[in-house]
Amino acid sequence: MSPQEINHLSNGFYPEYRPFALTLTRDEDKAMDLLQEAIYLVLKNHERFVSGTNIQAWIKTIIRNVFITGYRKGKRRQEIVTEEVPVSNWSNRTIEDNPALAELSAEDIMNRVEALSPIYRRAFKLYNNGLKYQEIANITGVPIGTAKSRVWTARQQLRDGVR
Repeated sequence: MSPQEINHLSNGFYPEYRPFALTLTRDEDKAMDLLQEAIYLVLKNHERFVSGTNIQAWIKTIIRNVFITGYRKGKRRQEIVTEEVPVSNWSNRTIEDNPALAELSAEDIMNRVEALSPIYRRAFKLYNNGLKYQEIANITGVPIGTAKSRVWTARQQLRDGVR
């Protein structure tokens, strides 16, 4: 971009692109802020402009991208600001007993696992030892969906009491 093009751009920028910025922002002040940010980026990145292409389309793309970026930032900020503060924090929590811990001993849990049918028991033990579903499927020679189903069924049976 030549110095003459930069000078022409700077002088005619606001009146020429103000309507476009207004359609995006629907607010005069926000439109002027948008144009100010866009002219800064145009001047900063003028070496990226390819001579012989449509400069107006390039500038409008920059304006649109600045608007979208600002919109997304504003939306994220709004989400952070409107998050509800938890009613309680770690300092005033009470400790509650977990009834599941009191009802079953380790021996009872192992007995329940051993009472599962062999296909469910094997899948559950492999999963419990840290294997991924794909690894369980490879070891047992079944599709991954079947491996997931077997682990899920085993967990349900353990939760409900082995049938």
